[in-house]
Amino acid sequence: MKRTSMVWRDDFAANVSQGYDETGKLEPHDRRESVRAAGSMDTTVEDYAKFLAGLMRGEGLSARARAEMLRPQIAISSAHQFPTLLTETDARNEVISLSAGLGVVLFNGRAGPAFFKGGHDEWTDNFALCLEREKRCVLLMANSVKGPTVFPTLVKSLLGETDMPWRWDYNPPPEE
Repeated sequence: MKRTSMVWRDDFAANVSQGYDETGKLEPHDRRESVRAAGSMDTTVEDYAKFLAGLMRGEGLSARARAEMLRPQIAISSAHQFPTLLTETDARNEVISLSAGLGVVLFNGRAGPAFFKGGHDEWTDNFALCLEREKRCVLLMANSVKGPTVFPTLVKSLLGETDMPWRWDYNPPPEE
């Protein structure tokens, strides 16, 4: 993953996506000078796809570490991921065993055990969903705040019915 970093690197400048707001206004890429726990990674589609493929194959980490990463650590009962201080719960989360793994969110749907990871800043969004049984993933990266409006349709088209809890990951949820 030679094109991935937690801080800005000048060699990324020639291959960087700018963001766009809801009106289509260009918003320059945020060149972060220090690491933040959330939102500071710059990467390419190729590097992120390599990471997901390696994770699915169990490469680059021990079988024990992979199992721990994909083990439910904490059950998720909250109705939405954000805002984090809402106390509303959703019983549908228990039905799909929605839970936090280590760095990913886990659930069990029609396609079996799955995990996902999303990320965003003010102008861009990314989303990855992997199906354990089929050893398949989809990675979506958008340079517009409108990207998530098409994510559910794209995921369904590429992976079929997964029972991905869009209602939890996005508030308000994109059209399913």
